[in-house]
Amino acid sequence: MSRLFRMTAYELCSDAVIRMQPDTVSAIFARQGEAVVADERVAEDGAAFALAGDALSSSGCAWLFEIGPAEARLRREEGLQPILSRIATAPEGELILRIDRVGSAAGAQTPAHRHRGPGIRRLVSGLLHAEVGGHFDRIEPGQAWFESGREDVVGTNVSGGDNSFVRVMLLPSELAGGASSFVAASPVDAAKPRAARIQILGERKI
Repeated sequence: MSRLFRMTAYELCSDAVIRMQPDTVSAIFARQGEAVVADERVAEDGAAFALAGDALSSSGCAWLFEIGPAEARLRREEGLQPILSRIATAPEGELILRIDRVGSAAGAQTPAHRHRGPGIRRLVSGLLHAEVGGHFDRIEPGQAWFESGREDVVGTNVSGGDNSFVRVMLLPSELAGGASSFVAASPVDAAKPRAARIQILGERKI
């Protein structure tokens, strides 16, 4: 039986302190300044995981990616801004939550592909054209988008310089240790260069 989760991207403003909700696990990206997760300091551009009950604060701006029950409601608290939320179907079996950072050079285009689990992406810098299934979006810095893992995706760097985005995905546990979640849409696409630089920021079994 498939399992449904709510995946939500939030932004935490400076001076705000929140606690993680029951039955959730979250990935934290310190976008600007330092973040503090359950007394662990996370340097700018670093990442950490937060569990239910953990406190989170930031000296600047932290991006929070929360995974919780499908029926969970959006959090609307002082200093915490929802950016994007979707109901996602997780792969069968044991899961990991992975946060990584993906970069590409000017003009780079991914071959048509999908991933082995759902996830939210958020652009750190640059400008991106995202074709997800039958949808097209022009993605600017700070903007988030969702990929279910079931539709074909093509991403194109149209910034004229380097692009960078943070990605948080629910994946089968067999991919733990940084194994690729990439699945080419066809043999022709599999033979094309991927044109992406991937930095694993963290993984956690859930």
